[in-house]
Amino acid sequence: MMRYLALFFILLSFESMAQTLPDFIPPAGRTKVLETKGDLDKDGIDEVIFVYNSNKRVDRTGFTRELYICKMLSGKLKLWKKNTSVLWNSEDCGFCTDNGVDLSVIIKNNTIITQQTFWHNTRHTSKHKNIYRYQNNDWFLIGSTYKDSYNCGYQHTYDINFSTKQVHVRYDDEDCEDSVQSHPATEKKFKYPFASVPKMDGFIPGRREIKIPNSSQFFYY
Repeated sequence: MMRYLALFFILLSFESMAQTLPDFIPPAGRTKVLETKGDLDKDGIDEVIFVYNSNKRVDRTGFTRELYICKMLSGKLKLWKKNTSVLWNSEDCGFCTDNGVDLSVIIKNNTIITQQTFWHNTRHTSKHKNIYRYQNNDWFLIGSTYKDSYNCGYQHTYDINFSTKQVHVRYDDEDCEDSVQSHPATEKKFKYPFASVPKMDGFIPGRREIKIPNSSQFFYY
């Protein structure tokens, strides 16, 4: 009996959502960059994510980008969430002429994972991986990994779990001639006093600073 009641309330919730969410209409005058599918709310039905370039160009960084999260309800795509902050502009990748703009958006473990790369020069890159999840009736940033890499030099990795407030920092040095580390890797783990789990809206990867305790070092996530 309880199982049927649970199913009834789930169906009722879907019906209510189908009535309140607007139909997804592909934005006019935009260029679709990518499309991906996966289950974000554990209901066994794939959501669909679209990324579009807007028609707003910002200097040399290209067009702003828009992320659309859609549900499939009653056979129709419904717009669940639109975000305009978490994806960099279409050409905002630094010295990347020969490499192209590196953008990945996937759905895994009921979360949205974005990955973007900035080229400081031909050997130095900053890679930002961010994980977003729907919880408490909103979208939040729950994890962030920043890799600062210099070919034949170093790779520094900064990993944050916002739910536990744990930060893990790892420093690696590389000797390209011998293809081995020139110095042993060093690691630091600490808790950071985040006031709250950051929301997806308004978050721009690589703009927020964290100072490492008992050190003059810092990084951006």
